[in-house]
Amino acid sequence: MGSGKKIKFFLIRKLAKLFISSIIFTCKIDISGEKYLQEITDRESPVIFIFWHRHIFFTIYRFRKSSARPLISFSPDGEIVSQIADEFGMDPVRGSSSKGGARAFLKIMNSIKKENSKILITADGPRGPLRELKDGTIKLAGKTGAAVVPISWYASKVKVFEKSWDKFMIPLPFSRIRFAYDKPVYIPVKITANETEDYKALLKSKLDKLEKGLMN
Repeated sequence: MGSGKKIKFFLIRKLAKLFISSIIFTCKIDISGEKYLQEITDRESPVIFIFWHRHIFFTIYRFRKSSARPLISFSPDGEIVSQIADEFGMDPVRGSSSKGGARAFLKIMNSIKKENSKILITADGPRGPLRELKDGTIKLAGKTGAAVVPISWYASKVKVFEKSWDKFMIPLPFSRIRFAYDKPVYIPVKITANETEDYKALLKSKLDKLEKGLMN
């Protein structure tokens, strides 16, 4: 990376962190479902947190300074998100279903098995389609024994970017942010193609219901 790009990304990550932190500093935050994390701890299970792409904004803040490993694409937008995640004390893994997927899959799998890393995955990937769960999460959870935990958030006052493919959201200042963990799902090591689709449908349903519950 050239010096010009380094300066550019340095400024982006610093300004983005300031922007995100400044908004959330003014907000009240309610967290629910933390009891499910204790269940995972008791089982000594690794964990994969999944969420819809539109929820990136607060999710990055929620997992700040956690050394969590978000899977982020090699796209230009992905580079920006990766820089911001790194600024917040996370450890991104680069790759997606369209580019670098196999290498990223192996890297994450080894990170889970050897380091018990917390993994963050946008369930509908970096480019959608909207709310369509990808196969990778199911395969990764099955091979590693990781618990799959759906997460979501919503805010009492929120800006939704209706023209973006994912309907991206940003909480507005002085709003109340509600963040929730759902009950973990455990994927068997060996499953059929039909069972894979069943688990995808189950996780999609849980993500949608979780978000809908936070909106009410």
